[in-house]
Amino acid sequence: MFIDQLNMKKIRSESIYKTGNIFFKIGILILPSTLFISSIFLLPSLIISNIQNRYLLKDNWNIPLIGCSFLMIIVCIISNLVPTNFYNFFLDKKLNWLGLINWIPMFWLYWCAQHYLKDKRERISCAFFLVLGTIPILISGFGQYYFDWYGPFRFLNGTIIWYQREVEYLTGPFNNPNIAGTWLAVIFPFCFFFVLKSIKINFKRLFYILLTLATLLASFLTYSRNAIINIFLASVILMGVSIKIIFLIFLIILILSASIFIFEIPLEFLNIFKENKFLYGFIPESNKISDFLNFFRIKIWKNTIFNIIKSPVIGWGASSFSSIYLLNRYEEQRFEHTHNIVLELAHNYGIIVSLVLFTTIFLLIYKSKPNLSSNVPNEDLINKFWWVSTLVMVLMHMSDIAYYDGRISILFWILMAGIRCILKESNLKEINKKSFTN
Repeated sequence: MFIDQLNMKKIRSESIYKTGNIFFKIGILILPSTLFISSIFLLPSLIISNIQNRYLLKDNWNIPLIGCSFLMIIVCIISNLVPTNFYNFFLDKKLNWLGLINWIPMFWLYWCAQHYLKDKRERISCAFFLVLGTIPILISGFGQYYFDWYGPFRFLNGTIIWYQREVEYLTGPFNNPNIAGTWLAVIFPFCFFFVLKSIKINFKRLFYILLTLATLLASFLTYSRNAIINIFLASVILMGVSIKIIFLIFLIILILSASIFIFEIPLEFLNIFKENKFLYGFIPESNKISDFLNFFRIKIWKNTIFNIIKSPVIGWGASSFSSIYLLNRYEEQRFEHTHNIVLELAHNYGIIVSLVLFTTIFLLIYKSKPNLSSNVPNEDLINKFWWVSTLVMVLMHMSDIAYYDGRISILFWILMAGIRCILKESNLKEINKKSFTN
C-alpha cells in the first residue's frame, strides 16, 4: 500500500513536471514574437518549478542574487524617503520601484528555469525552440528590409506590437536594430550547433544551414556593429581558437587603434571604404585623440562614472541616467541608458549591488567554461555552444544595453540558468571521477 502511494506520488510529480516543461517550451518558442503571450505560458511553468524545488538556499550561487534583491529594495526605500541630492527632486520616484521588475523577477526566473535545463537533452530542446522561434523574426525582418513591410503592427489591443519601422536597416518586430542584433547574435551559435548535430546531408541539415545563413545575413542587415563583432568572435571561438589567442589579437588591435589616436596617424586611405554603408560605421571620422574622447559612448561612460562617484552606495534610481545627463551636459541629445550594463546597475542601485551581481555572473561563466577545442565529443557539444551564446549575450551588454526589452532579459537569465546547470554537471562529474579513483 505504501509503495503504491509512493508510485502514485512519483507519477503525479512527473506529470506535473511534463506539464510545466510543455508550458516552458511553448513560452520559449513564442518569446521573440509575442512577449505577452509567452509570459502567460512561462509563468505557470515557473510556478510549477518553484513548487517542486523549494530549497533555494541550498545552492550557494543563489545567495548573492537573494542578497542583491534585498539590497535593491533597501536602496529604493532610502532614495525615496531620504532625498540626498539636488537631482532627487527632479526624478520620478515611482520609476525606482518599477525598475526592480527588470531584475528581481528575473532572478526568480533564473532559479526556476534550471528545473527545465538540468541535462543536455533539455538544453538541446530549449535551444531548438529558441531557433525555431527566430524564424518569424527573420521573415518579418526580411519583409521589412526587402519588401517594405512597414508597421508598427498591433495585435490584441496593443499587447503585441511588431515595430518594423520605415528605416534603412532591419529591426523586425523589435524596437531598434541593436535589440534585433542582440537576439540574432545570441541565437546564431545555436543555429550553428544544429548544423553540426545533423551529421547526414539531408533536408534537416539543409534547413539548418539555410537558417544559419539567414540569421547571419539578418544580423548584418541590422548594421549593429556590436552584433557583427560578437558574431565574428563567436565564430572564432566555435572553430576552436583559444581564448588566449583571441585576447592577444584583441590586445594587438587595441594597441594599434590607440597608436592611431595618440600619434594621429593619417587615415585618408580609409576614405574609399566610407562609401560603403556597411563598412562606414567601423571607420573613425577622425584620428585625433581629442575627437576620440568626444565619441558619444566615451562621453556617456565618463558621465556615468562621474555620477557613480557622487552617489556610490545607493545610486540615482532606475531610469535616472537620461535626466541627469541632460541636466549635467546641457545637451539636446538624449541617451536613455549608460551603454554598459555593469555601469548601469551601479548608476541606478549603487556599486555594491553591481559588484555582487556581476561578480556572480562572471564567476559562473568562468567556472562553467567547457572544452572549447574543435574536437569536443558530440554529447558535450551543446554545453560549448550554450556557453558561447551566453558569452555573446554578456559581451553585447558591455557596450550597449538591450536588456530592457523583456525578450532579451528573459533570454539573458534563461541562458544563465543553463550555465548554472552546466556547472552542476561539471562538478558532479568531478565528484564521480574522484570517488572512482579512490
